[in-house]
Amino acid sequence: MADTDIVITGAGVCCNLGDDMSSILAQLRAGAPKATFETWPPAVEHGARCHIIGKYNGDVSDAALGVPKSEGRFMGRQSRMALKAARIALAESKLDPREAAVVVGSGTGDVDTQNEIHDKLAKTKNATKILPTVIPRLMASTASANLVNVLRTTGPSFSATAACSGGAYNVLLAATLMASGHAKNAIAGGVEVADLNFYAGFDSMRAYNGTDNDRPERASRPYAADRAGFIFAEGSGIVVLEKRADAIARGAKILGTLVGWGMSSDGEGNMVAPASDGAYRAMKLALEHAKVDPARIGYVNTHGTSTPLGDIGEVKAIQKALGGRRVAYSSTKAYTGHTISAAGAIEAIFTCAMLREGWVAPALNASPVDPEIADYPPVLAPTDVRIEYAVSNSFGFGGTNVSLVLAP
Repeated sequence: MADTDIVITGAGVCCNLGDDMSSILAQLRAGAPKATFETWPPAVEHGARCHIIGKYNGDVSDAALGVPKSEGRFMGRQSRMALKAARIALAESKLDPREAAVVVGSGTGDVDTQNEIHDKLAKTKNATKILPTVIPRLMASTASANLVNVLRTTGPSFSATAACSGGAYNVLLAATLMASGHAKNAIAGGVEVADLNFYAGFDSMRAYNGTDNDRPERASRPYAADRAGFIFAEGSGIVVLEKRADAIARGAKILGTLVGWGMSSDGEGNMVAPASDGAYRAMKLALEHAKVDPARIGYVNTHGTSTPLGDIGEVKAIQKALGGRRVAYSSTKAYTGHTISAAGAIEAIFTCAMLREGWVAPALNASPVDPEIADYPPVLAPTDVRIEYAVSNSFGFGGTNVSLVLAP
């Protein structure tokens, strides 16, 4: 690998499994999460079909984040979770972030702040009662802007939003800035937090599993014959990116290598129904960009949300992209739920850990497997295996597709 390779030297995840990376990875490796999903009172109160959610229950107060009130007042929950994961990633990397680009996005911006403004205006009929700190909290780039403000970075900063592939897009865009010479290093990823508006929208379109409120531990089950939809979850996933030569020069531990990426739009179908060819094109382009023979791919961390159409369509795309060859694959959303714009970053972090440590997280709750993929099933039990290259997939509404090619 070249000295100019873009490598990951720090990774932080905040999700329903916690925020301690060693504990999270141990749960994935064993195929035995300590906690999965919980009943969300607002969903019950408002009559949603699905009552459960993956909540991050860690502390994101000013004190926990080490920020003064003067900075904390500009931060909604979204920015706080992004900063928590960034602090974890930077502590591991030991990178001085002052020159870093910051590219961190979400699917919605901070909806709670929008609701705060709406409720205040409805109650007072007086726009002067709105707090002057609301714009930095509700703007679409709030996560990146607050990281810049707190971490005092000087590189370029923006937030990309691309539905459920947003986290992966933010990582590859940060890498593009570095490859083009516009950034020396980068802090990148995605974040998503719970709000009733977002939750109710997905629930109304029956995207969620609304049939397993009484058994949350198996509600998310990609590839299972009786899968019934996804479970929304909070999450933030942040990586520190550097060029390999720079990381080696300062003695940083390399957690993984971002070898290449591919992007596509479906160009067919409708807004919410995935097209298998779009996923195939993203993987094909990623392999071409990485200059990696499909035969060298040993694992795919799938988008696999637990929806009837999406799971099968992706498996067909994998078969096509890899020439029909059997390859190990699984979806870690059975553990974390679907963290929307955080998913692509979180799953890339998990995939790098599997590559580095020589194991694959099994597909949880996937038995019995959908008969349509019985001859091409996911990994169903904890598996130790050395993998040379892996692919991490992210696909979003509107046919927004990203594939990342990763190596140790």
